[in-house]
Amino acid sequence: MDEFERQLSDVVLFELPSFEDTQAFRIRFRPRWPGWSIADNELWLFAVDLMEASDDLPTLLHEAQELLAERGLPGIRFVLDGRVYELDPAEPVYERTAKKTTVA
Repeated sequence: MDEFERQLSDVVLFELPSFEDTQAFRIRFRPRWPGWSIADNELWLFAVDLMEASDDLPTLLHEAQELLAERGLPGIRFVLDGRVYELDPAEPVYERTAKKTTVA
């Protein structure tokens, strides 16, 4: 593994469809994780550096799913350790309502 690969091993790279989506990710994730973003042809790349805190990965991916759902986006691709994965938006949570019972 060369130095460049080592530097990217703690980076999660999201492919986003627009600048606005990139800004939403920045607002949500930058307070906790450093990174960068850049335009690449017709999509935006948004990177999160976990800085060897790989135990944060489940939290990051869960929050990314929630943000996709909030923005009404379809699934996106992300890259981790040189592999490409699909990330779907979070499923909506439905609340059950209590049935009304009528007393005759």
